[in-house]
Amino acid sequence: MLKPNENIEEITPYKIDEYRNQWRLKLDANENIYGCSPNIISAIKNIDAQDISLYPCYGKLINKLSEKYEIKNKNILLSNGCDEALNIVVNSYLNKNEEILSLTPSFSMPNLYAKATGAKIKQIDYQEKFIFNINTIKENITNDTKIIYLASPNNPTGEAIKPIEIGLLLEEFKEKLFIIDCTYINYSYNFVLEDYINLIKKYDNVAIMKSFSKDFAIAGLRFGITFANENIINNLYKIASPYNVNMIAANCAMVALNDEKYFEKIKELNNTTKEFLYENLKELGFNPYPSEANFILCDFGEYCDFYYEKLKKNGVITRNYSKNSPIANCLRITIPTIGGAKYILELLKRKNVLIFNLDNINEDTKLKETLDELSLNYDYTLYTTKTKKEIEEFLKKLNIENYFYYKITSEDFPENLQKPNSTALKKIMNSCPNISIKYIANDVDDIIAANAINLNLIGYIETTSINNDLLNNFKHLGVKYILNNVNDLNNLLIEMEKDNEKNIY
Repeated sequence: MLKPNENIEEITPYKIDEYRNQWRLKLDANENIYGCSPNIISAIKNIDAQDISLYPCYGKLINKLSEKYEIKNKNILLSNGCDEALNIVVNSYLNKNEEILSLTPSFSMPNLYAKATGAKIKQIDYQEKFIFNINTIKENITNDTKIIYLASPNNPTGEAIKPIEIGLLLEEFKEKLFIIDCTYINYSYNFVLEDYINLIKKYDNVAIMKSFSKDFAIAGLRFGITFANENIINNLYKIASPYNVNMIAANCAMVALNDEKYFEKIKELNNTTKEFLYENLKELGFNPYPSEANFILCDFGEYCDFYYEKLKKNGVITRNYSKNSPIANCLRITIPTIGGAKYILELLKRKNVLIFNLDNINEDTKLKETLDELSLNYDYTLYTTKTKKEIEEFLKKLNIENYFYYKITSEDFPENLQKPNSTALKKIMNSCPNISIKYIANDVDDIIAANAINLNLIGYIETTSINNDLLNNFKHLGVKYILNNVNDLNNLLIEMEKDNEKNIY
């Protein structure tokens, strides 16, 4: 078998969806949820046949960019999205064993491209979440450092960097190349792209990049720009693919630049909804971070997995992170419409929680109707000694796979669960936000495990299998409430609430 470049053997391919899922709210990729200007759609519909049959020419677009940003044509490079530009810069300037420096967390692609060249990667943590500290950057630049990648605003943390601070870095480290990714800058409250482009007029060690995906909503067309001094741009052109931007993307970029009023409306809507979502996330007890982009990073703590699944199974896809990430307990949420924000906030409210053990539930049980009936006041989690594959197949048979937001299976513990375990139940309790939590137990081992951690219990004995010995064992172990038919669960819960009220008074 042919072996690839040794530098890429350890790289995990970036996964993209092969098909577009029909999410109620697709909030995982920071796309502009309002869509592009209607004028862009008109431009695509009226495209000239020669724009398809002939190779593209970019003069008009480059002239427009030059005029708008008051910079010379020779300081501009067009690219197929910002990713291509990052790849070009890294391959043009970074040698093997030289170092690229970046904050973490941040956009991953610069480090991936650097790794493919055999370069060293140095990621530095924030001293304070998530506030840019110029001294942190200064302290970590060494003789090996060749490129420093900074994003303003940063993805996924959302903070913008003051152009004056970048200027200080450029002045002090004139032999280092700074890449400043301004993909989200048009959403910023405080800065504009021109603030960063102006640095090029004074310094020759900086490249300013911007994608049109996030603000002008042409992610599907893939368009980006890089601004730098003439020497850098000439070097980038040496390895940039000719005709790398298709003519449709170039035409639509021109239309977007001529229709700034449309984006200004989008920005106002985005910022209004962002403020609403931010304040309400705090009110619900979560920790959202301030953002100058079109997303919010929010720390959900130990409940992050639960909320990710709950949002997902209710049609809202967000961006989650690996367990070894510094933001493992966070979700990044693209700013939706105000109606979408209200829908999300409703899903994030705490409810009562029921833990089900379905190991001994009959496949003919009409559990879906019961779950529907109780879903207004209850969330559902699952505890099973089955494997993940076994329980997923079982849930599909009952048509209830979308009801359970958190699961513990036999594979989640090294002892390979053979019977109910109080440690596993405790993990569910700690991972699921709740007003109150109850466990529906269907055998003696269930009850023993639940009693060990003082978990409220409902005993479940199906009518078809009921026997006095089992009933007596349940009662002997202190189970007060026993269910014989899952369809009676709502009535039993009402009875339990009434008893609880009596005890209070």
